[in-house]
Amino acid sequence: MKTALIAILTLPLLFIPLANATTPTTVSGSFAASFAILSITRSGGNTIITVMETATLSGFFTGTRIAQGSEIIHADGTFNAHDTGTFTGTANGQSGTLVITGESNGLGSIGSGDFAIGQGTTGLAGDHAQGSFQFTATSPTTTIGTYSVQFQSDQ
Repeated sequence: MKTALIAILTLPLLFIPLANATTPTTVSGSFAASFAILSITRSGGNTIITVMETATLSGFFTGTRIAQGSEIIHADGTFNAHDTGTFTGTANGQSGTLVITGESNGLGSIGSGDFAIGQGTTGLAGDHAQGSFQFTATSPTTTIGTYSVQFQSDQ
């Protein structure tokens, strides 16, 4: 009797959908970005620049990212920056959009940082990643670099 009761009580569990998450995978690629300066202010020996960024990504992520952010250049030449933007393109063979938020720091024309990816739509819904990137400024308003991320899809 107990076995039959347990079987009847657990039968509904068979109809609960199971998550279909992938194992995190390391993926990589490159990017080239250009910046439109929106404002420049100075405060306490620091220069604060607000920009609109357009980046073309290739590799695992293929598409364009449009972001807005700011950079603080300190009197000693070091800098720190952060931005948030929307990527439109493909990842993992699927198309859609993703929100990419990043932070970086460096000295002169060379820097590195970390970023997080999520809030996907359409074919990229449920995708998320965390990773790092390195870049070199090729002019006052352009950079090139590479990225490496741990990618996971919950689709």
